[in-house]
Amino acid sequence: MVKKAYEKMPVWVVYTILFALIVAVTFGALSSFGASTIWNLDGIAQHYPILKEFYRILHGTAHQSLFSWSWNLGLGANQMTTFAYYVVGDPFSYLIALFPADRIEFGYWVLTIMRLYGVGLAFMVFAGQFRLKRGGTLFGSLIYTFNGFTFYVSFHHPFFLLPLIFFPLLCLFIERIYQGKSPLGLTIVTAFALVSNLYFAYVLGIGAFVFAVIRYFDLRAKHAQSRPISRVIGAFILALVVALLIASVILLPIIIAMIHSSRSGAAIFANGLTTYPQLYYLRLPSSLLNANGTIYYWTVLGLSGLTLIAIIWMMRRFKRYWALNTLVILTALGLLLPQFAAVMNVMSTPSNRWILLAQLVFAVLTAIFIDHLSDLTVADFRWFLGVTLIIIILVWCTNGFIFKTGSHFFMSFGLFLAFLLVFADALLKPAPATRIKPVLLVVITLNLINTGLGFYSSNYSDAPKNEIRTGAAAKWTTNFFDQADQFLKKIDHTFYRTANSSDYYTMPTVGNNLSMLLGTHSISSYYSVQSGAVDSFNRELGNAQTAMNNPTGNVDNRTTMLSLLGVKYLFTRQDDWVNKAPHPYGFSAVKTKSGHAKVFADHPVYQLGNGTGTVVLKNKYALPLAYLQTSQLTAKSFNRLSEPDKEQALLTGVQTSKHISGVAQTTAKPVSKSVAYSVSTTSLPITTLQQAIGYRLDNNTNQSLSAKSVKDADQLSPKEAKQYAAATNLQHPSKTIKRLLKQNQQLITNNQKTNLNGLTTMTSDLLGQRQTYQLTLKHPQRYKNCELYVELSGIHASFADTNERQTLAANRYKMAGTPFTKGQRLNSWRTIVKSPFFDSYDLTVSANHTKTDFTQLGINNMSDYEPKHHLLLNMGYSSRLRKTISLSFTNAQRLTFKDVRIIAVPLGSRYRQQTSTLRAQALNKLKVTNNYVAGTSSATKGTVLTTSIPYSTGWHLTVDGRQTDTQQVNSGFVGAKIPAGRHKIVLTYETPGLKIGIIASVVGVILLLSGSIWLIIRRRILPNDP
Repeated sequence: MVKKAYEKMPVWVVYTILFALIVAVTFGALSSFGASTIWNLDGIAQHYPILKEFYRILHGTAHQSLFSWSWNLGLGANQMTTFAYYVVGDPFSYLIALFPADRIEFGYWVLTIMRLYGVGLAFMVFAGQFRLKRGGTLFGSLIYTFNGFTFYVSFHHPFFLLPLIFFPLLCLFIERIYQGKSPLGLTIVTAFALVSNLYFAYVLGIGAFVFAVIRYFDLRAKHAQSRPISRVIGAFILALVVALLIASVILLPIIIAMIHSSRSGAAIFANGLTTYPQLYYLRLPSSLLNANGTIYYWTVLGLSGLTLIAIIWMMRRFKRYWALNTLVILTALGLLLPQFAAVMNVMSTPSNRWILLAQLVFAVLTAIFIDHLSDLTVADFRWFLGVTLIIIILVWCTNGFIFKTGSHFFMSFGLFLAFLLVFADALLKPAPATRIKPVLLVVITLNLINTGLGFYSSNYSDAPKNEIRTGAAAKWTTNFFDQADQFLKKIDHTFYRTANSSDYYTMPTVGNNLSMLLGTHSISSYYSVQSGAVDSFNRELGNAQTAMNNPTGNVDNRTTMLSLLGVKYLFTRQDDWVNKAPHPYGFSAVKTKSGHAKVFADHPVYQLGNGTGTVVLKNKYALPLAYLQTSQLTAKSFNRLSEPDKEQALLTGVQTSKHISGVAQTTAKPVSKSVAYSVSTTSLPITTLQQAIGYRLDNNTNQSLSAKSVKDADQLSPKEAKQYAAATNLQHPSKTIKRLLKQNQQLITNNQKTNLNGLTTMTSDLLGQRQTYQLTLKHPQRYKNCELYVELSGIHASFADTNERQTLAANRYKMAGTPFTKGQRLNSWRTIVKSPFFDSYDLTVSANHTKTDFTQLGINNMSDYEPKHHLLLNMGYSSRLRKTISLSFTNAQRLTFKDVRIIAVPLGSRYRQQTSTLRAQALNKLKVTNNYVAGTSSATKGTVLTTSIPYSTGWHLTVDGRQTDTQQVNSGFVGAKIPAGRHKIVLTYETPGLKIGIIASVVGVILLLSGSIWLIIRRRILPNDP
């Protein structure tokens, strides 16, 4: 009965039923723990806020067009080119408009499920073109829809499901051209792919090209060509050209934005890797069937057991299926080379996101295997067993000669063995394929559910803990600033910018876009496409928080940079304010009517809140968005300055990209002071027998000593040390202990000599204990009322390799007096191999109540990896005496510097006078709207219009109605010469490339319609013509 009903059902209906079942179990597991599908990293920092803002744009409540400038995107940016990476070209995103405003989080989930469902439907259409049978189509659709990659992106980057929809359709229409059909279908799909996302278009273009080449030779070998190659190439070119024209309205502005973005030429090819780190290769065998666990370099496999069996089966028939086998081999080779991943990732980081293309290969070969079950032989099964044994051995070896891989791996491997049992039974009791398929369908459904649970169930993974709790996203986007933002809107109706204190929220991402929804005009933003001009400004002034995805950050809370960018309000933590933590000069708390600092009570949000209330600080010296500079800095004098002095110089004159005639020149002069200091080590290595006794007492974890743990063992007095000498077996220390103590003493002596004239080396001792350092300022009273900086130049980090880390572990055991057995050595080696540092380290610099943290992102970071060889860290402004600065580090064995300077920048009357002068030279009657900035100027001589509007060729200036050329000033902003007198100044914005793009798109659509009409007419005249 069930079998008959199944056979009568269309394949898409069966797929839909099984789709609903798998989604209910897997996504249901996530929901049962109260988690949404919004990731606590990019999900809440980027994807959800952007979708919510897109909803407002679609409903008209954002009060701006998609094709306009927005002041809510950091310092300001084009709305369309910024959002293009996420929602603009995603047809599913537009459906969010159908949801109520208070159900955006639910809509976010529904759109993810819809994209996932569309993945399988796209495969079905593809399967129909390639004449896959009913069984193959169903199995292929399920495997293409539910695999490690799709489950992973569904709750991390849901829009990455789009290329999985487009790729089979591209291949389908390429095939139709080979069969002599019209290129119209390929034109339409290509246009959609180009609009969807420029990165997707790049990857899909390479994938489509590889498919077209291999398919051509495959058809040629089979003598199945229906059209001469010259006509095929012509059809491809025609489809591509028309698609490019159609997509130009979106594509051309995006390309222009990308060329001038912070990423343009900034990424280090393959993160500088020749090969991947050892751990990457060791994880590959386990990740073949099991995608559960930490993902490195976006290598998300998690194949179904059936797919792996199908690969083995097909490899045994290499000549017959040479095309698919070649693609499998290319995929395997590509996963081994970081250079290949970098090429596929637009010549940047070694991210294996291209593996999305291989999912189609895996699905197709599995579908073919299902359609040819009758060809299965005993010899095939022997190969299955042989490869299974090889996998078991590889997993055992690469996991350190144990099977400690987690319960989910055994579930996945168990289901793989279940497939083998089904095939063994079929070979022992010969039966038609129609009897095996229902059993295989049950097992594959369980297999795919298991793959999903590996991500979504807390029984198998910690991933659910990384998903935002249901309802928390909407609450956090409202209460991010404890509603202080709503207060500012009530009391200040002018255009202003804001920033956060550096520790207001501590998030693992380099920023977030929550302030975009609150209209606070935060200078920080977190998008994949950022202004290259803004990036140039921040790098010119040495902003330590600069990253490709967030060039500005909160400018390390540097006083003058905040004012230059027009930051009027600073959101800071209530506990910082109570504890009198330093804040930028000129910032004071917004007061209540009674004269006390106004405190906005904490609005707790589970998992996301910062655990304290908010205090808003107002900047007395914030510069306006647009003002006049009466002097321009000479390039020679400006370029000679240090980064803190360049910052100060911009208060005395404007830096211009080209000389402006008729405007006075001024020479930039240094104002900062270099602070003399001495270096000492505050955490000394173990160099004496007294310290060794204390170390043994502290590290008596294995109860191998007769002495019990002693409180404050590291601070033993000589008398106490003598008391415990015998108990710790150090009454007569061994040669090994004496050697370690002597070598540690030599290490500290050498380190002190090296740092005699300034800090040049931070090191670890022979136990791997990283030392902390203290810089003691000479004449500290001279640097009161200053902003202090620590400048580190020529930074080089050295990391211990596996053997060196083993040696350090052995030294710790020796010093502790505990045995380091062969088993312990092996376990230590396993731990070391599974926890590499990836060349990442943290550097913490602190003074009084100020602490600045810098994290060097590792070579495993796929977004913002950039080795820093120069750092300028702000220690903040203080009117109090600061005598010492402490430095500590993690992960690295040693940090060396060419030079470490402490720089003091006086902030007082000079700063107040300079900012007051510039504030007085602001444009009068300033009006700021989305694409429009206007005001009046009045000056007795030629001046330079100076703004903090990110430079773009889209900004056009008129002075008294006359078009006037603009140029880039202060390394990143819109500026221009303004003649003496009183003038009406108007800046208007138009998306660069949009007008030409519209014309090109109209031409493309006309060509497409003309081609369609011609095709209809031709088919009526010649009904048998393709």
